[in-house]
Amino acid sequence: MDTITHMLLGATTAQLAFRQRLGRGATWAAVVAAVAPDLDILAGPVLRALGIDTGGGGHLVVHRGLSHSLLMAPVIALPIAAAWWKLRRRRAPSLASFGLLYACVLVAGLTHPLLDWGTAYGTELLSPITDARYALSCVPIIDIFYTPMLALTLLACWLVRKASRGEARRATLVIGWAGFLLSLGYLVTGAVLRDRAIDMARALAGGAPILRADAYPALGSIFVWRTVVETDGRWITARVRPLARGAPSRQESAARQSSPWIEKAREMPDVRGYAWFAMGVVRATEADRDGQHVVEFHDMRYGPRPESIDSLWPLQVAFDKEGHVLSAESHPPHPAGNRWRILKETWSDLWEP
Repeated sequence: MDTITHMLLGATTAQLAFRQRLGRGATWAAVVAAVAPDLDILAGPVLRALGIDTGGGGHLVVHRGLSHSLLMAPVIALPIAAAWWKLRRRRAPSLASFGLLYACVLVAGLTHPLLDWGTAYGTELLSPITDARYALSCVPIIDIFYTPMLALTLLACWLVRKASRGEARRATLVIGWAGFLLSLGYLVTGAVLRDRAIDMARALAGGAPILRADAYPALGSIFVWRTVVETDGRWITARVRPLARGAPSRQESAARQSSPWIEKAREMPDVRGYAWFAMGVVRATEADRDGQHVVEFHDMRYGPRPESIDSLWPLQVAFDKEGHVLSAESHPPHPAGNRWRILKETWSDLWEP
């Protein structure tokens, strides 16, 4: 999810008995641990600066990789806890044990890959054992309901401490656990609504054999979903409200294509990497344009609108008549001038029936 939400969740876990025993510094240590895995976004520019080729979409390959592994969380937590312990021990010799501090940092650090697991983007939870990407697709990357839950929890803890002049251990413990469990319940609700959205999507196939049916939360909340259905002849996408009755209000579809040019393009390393990133949810198209064979691959998990048949970041491969690759490039999500319009449309989607 977004960095702010990771920070808030890390700070919330510090209220689950750690801050009460370690002091206010424990909250900041937890925040650092909760955002540390996202430092991998710097890896792509660093590798390019060193002249190391990571292939097409190198930033997609690096992000949510090793730093987001559950197996690496204990390793990442150790230097953070050690640095904080050394810094604070000089000023507060009576601090609780290092083991409790390490536990605080580790719990906060684990929230990062686990929360990212809940999104549709895909996270390498078991790297380096496997580079498989895991995604529950039960919460969007930015959620206007989930993030405020965490912020209000921390605000309530602060207000209680302020009102009681620091003597509020039991009250803040209750508030911390209540906010944490409420946020967990929101994620569980997202998983339930996802199953409901998939059931609604299957009805759109009209009885045709279904090869794939899935649902992804639209940007903003778990109450609007993008559903994707692949049959033996078509791709169908729709905007779905799992809590609403009746058929989806908006949907699009396109024929499922197959050609020698598509199969040739699939063998390219850049395309294989794109399919790996998209977790196999890829729609392929092929057309002749100005004497070139142009193949496009669409990551169907994300679209400009929930019902869009096209993706946010298609990969385009162009061949000449002899079959030589002329270009293979991923399109930017959208021209800068269109981003404000897309944000407004996304906001409107949250409230439309």
